[in-house]
Amino acid sequence: MNAQSAADHFASLAAPRLASLLRLSSARHIYEPVAGALNSTVIEAGVPVVLDRWKRGIQPYKDLERFAGDDRVMQSVIDPGLLPIAKAISRDVVGRRILITRRIAAKETDQGAIAQVPGCGIRILIYPDSGDTIVAWECLYGVA
Repeated sequence: MNAQSAADHFASLAAPRLASLLRLSSARHIYEPVAGALNSTVIEAGVPVVLDRWKRGIQPYKDLERFAGDDRVMQSVIDPGLLPIAKAISRDVVGRRILITRRIAAKETDQGAIAQVPGCGIRILIYPDSGDTIVAWECLYGVA
């Protein structure tokens, strides 16, 4: 499995897992598929919402292939990447009505394989660094 196919596989597994972790009851989730950057603004129901929240988690792996199997991928790759993001979003959305996530725009400094988690505003980057394989999870969102 190459880095791009791993990133795509992780992204396909991450979307339903994030939905089960968030369990939004009082807030409505809106996904904006147009790529944007930190501090971009989305108008929702006449209310401007600034996407000013950025969460990033980095996981180094010596041998990512060991964890990519169906029996270990959830507990070793997906959950450690998504749990900090889900926890931050859950904390920020308390008492709010709207959660807006947006597709993250590409940056010049991006390297390696990149995959977008469908419908979530999260992207996964997989790249080599000092003998390790880094799996980085990034999320751009705002609440109102």
